[in-house]
Amino acid sequence: MLGFSLLLMAFSLCACSGTDEGSTLVATKRSFAYPLDDVLRLHHVQAKATHNSFHLANPDLSGPAYAVDHAPLDVQFSDQGVRSIELDLRYDEARGDYKVAHVPLLDEGSTCATLGECLGIVKRWSDAHPAHLPITIMLDLKDFAPGADALEAYFGTLHEKIFRVWPEDRIVTPDEVQGDYATLGEAMRTEGWPTLGKLRGRVIFTMYNLTDRFGKAYSREGTSLAGRLAFTRTVPTDPHAAWTLYDDPKVTKDLIDEAAAANLLVRTRAEINLAAALAGDTTLRDAALAGPAHFVTTDYPAPIDGSTYHVDITGGTPARCNPVTAPAECTSEALEDPRFMKP
Repeated sequence: MLGFSLLLMAFSLCACSGTDEGSTLVATKRSFAYPLDDVLRLHHVQAKATHNSFHLANPDLSGPAYAVDHAPLDVQFSDQGVRSIELDLRYDEARGDYKVAHVPLLDEGSTCATLGECLGIVKRWSDAHPAHLPITIMLDLKDFAPGADALEAYFGTLHEKIFRVWPEDRIVTPDEVQGDYATLGEAMRTEGWPTLGKLRGRVIFTMYNLTDRFGKAYSREGTSLAGRLAFTRTVPTDPHAAWTLYDDPKVTKDLIDEAAAANLLVRTRAEINLAAALAGDTTLRDAALAGPAHFVTTDYPAPIDGSTYHVDITGGTPARCNPVTAPAECTSEALEDPRFMKP
């Protein structure tokens, strides 16, 4: 596939795939040219992410976590510069889909009720803005893991729900990133993530797995993601190393540095103690933005009443060149140019 670096590309989209959740009804055309799209790679980027991206405030509960009131996903993308989101999932037999909510019965407010609905919002925004950097979607599986004999069926259902909205060629898979290398980890160490020209207008799924059975089973006990849609949490020496997560950019600074040096995508957080952040403590935010993490995750992607605290990617359009990993020729406009992002 030709890159975008030397060509003015016309991008045509139509309602020829997907279901009602993700299809578009009106054909659109967008033209854009990114001169460095055959040079810059995804691990050269630093972008804003949101924590519990679906969450709506619950006025009946006390505590800053319950007061987080996120805008709809498409508003986060267009108005707040977010390029990575997180969805908490629990399979709902009655709906035949995954319910998206924080805590069952207690804290269920969500801007999109199901995985299909959330993914449809993302896809419609993507269809209208095909020049965008890839959107990373972290799936936090909150179900109790079924028995070993039922896990593959569970993963099959998850894949099927994703494919109902997103066509396969718009999903960046572990197999694609691995290419002809013996392992995904070898591909990372040798080339890193693909060039931006191969990733625009697409999505990347990651799976939140620290020690749980889902992540281990999905990665076949940490050996391979062949045939899978999502990337699981890893360390640089893993055969399937490509993406990882470290919440505290100060405590785990050395681990973040090591992972970024191996070209893994790294997600970290700008605040963990929300009350401290709202009171003006920017320690974690500043450490996250100064380091090589690629996705700086926040509950406050835009200003809110009663606090001066929020996260902004200074100099970003909305993402910016990673302060540690990007090459000298990188510019924010080469990552995502606002001229090409108008619907």
